[in-house]
Amino acid sequence: MTAYNWSRPVTVEEMYGDWDWEAAVELVGASLNPRQSTAIFDTVESLGIGSDDVVLDIGGRDGSHGLVMAERFGCRVISVDPSPANIEQGLRAVADHEYGHMVELVLGGIEDIPIGDGECALVFSRDMMSHVADIDTGLAECHRVLEPGGAMIVHQVFATDLMEPREAEYLWAEAASVAERMSVANFESATARAGFAIEGLDLVGSEWYEANQESGTSPNYALQISRLRRNKDEYIEQIGEVAFRGVYANALWAVYILIGKLETRLYVLRSHG
Repeated sequence: MTAYNWSRPVTVEEMYGDWDWEAAVELVGASLNPRQSTAIFDTVESLGIGSDDVVLDIGGRDGSHGLVMAERFGCRVISVDPSPANIEQGLRAVADHEYGHMVELVLGGIEDIPIGDGECALVFSRDMMSHVADIDTGLAECHRVLEPGGAMIVHQVFATDLMEPREAEYLWAEAASVAERMSVANFESATARAGFAIEGLDLVGSEWYEANQESGTSPNYALQISRLRRNKDEYIEQIGEVAFRGVYANALWAVYILIGKLETRLYVLRSHG
């Protein structure tokens, strides 16, 4: 995304000139009918995943995405995550779910996936690549566990040219993100090195976040940031520094997506051979 580089600045007379502010605000107040983030599962469906398939949800957190896929497509899901806390939470969720017997939660990471060669029809990666230090090993492992010609879905957020260097340095550190992972060119070249071809690309941008704001399923992130800044010391005393920094970084990340400093992309990769 590029900035709006108009040929000249707006004058004071134009800013307060004879145009209808209320009409303009009303225009942008109308919904553009954005897709919800659940549209990612439509992409899974488009690949023909069914009851005969095994899906690896890499960085699957608490297994919630795996449960959705097991219920919707009848596939078996192996959800691999490096966080013991996520696995513990996921085991409780799986135990209480009708389709929980179809989802296996495994402690592990993308650089050494505890699955045999060629076991999976699909690798599903949702918003986790920014944390991966060794992208070449990680993607090679994803390629290894796929059956010949298998697919990988990667949902990831990347920096745009609106992101300033100092902003980036701060946010990557606070969000436990690897700077190189925030580059589209870096990611796409890594996929080629691992033996993947880009079969599809959905430039989601800010659409899913826009939908969540309209539906009220996510908080008002700008308001969160304002409160966190104004009441910093008291919040840290109550929840601790790490929790404060995590909530602040998450809210800032969301706002940066909404204003175009970050963008969401959804890739469909196809393994060679």
